[in-house]
Amino acid sequence: MQIDRERLTQYLDKIASETKDIEMLLVRPDEEILGDRHLLKSLKYSTIVIAEAVASTLQHILAKRNNAVVDGYMEVFTRSREYHVVSDELISRLQPFLRFRNMLVHQYWRVKDQIFLKNLRDGLRDFHEFGKEISASYSNADT
Repeated sequence: MQIDRERLTQYLDKIASETKDIEMLLVRPDEEILGDRHLLKSLKYSTIVIAEAVASTLQHILAKRNNAVVDGYMEVFTRSREYHVVSDELISRLQPFLRFRNMLVHQYWRVKDQIFLKNLRDGLRDFHEFGKEISASYSNADT
């Protein structure tokens, strides 16, 4: 089966848009962000949207290119590593964001805002890198 380039583009556009929104908020100092629950909620929501778009991108590629079916978000990363969908290093760096997404969705009260903010600042470049790797490898591919 062929990869749907239009679908990949939609996922990557969503990742890029949410990443830009995050970057616009992260120009503020941590103290300001931590003191404004609406800013924190915005950052957390964008992180959830990005994690879901990353997982959907990987799931689509696995299904179309490798005929692989995955059961749940975490298996997406296991299978993506197995089939070398993106670099192992990038998968290792993105996987915590998906775990974090699950924690936000299912155990919101357990997330420490300071840790979230630090991890988001440290990992923001990985969202850009994911888009670049997927675009370079699959956007023009007929596989």
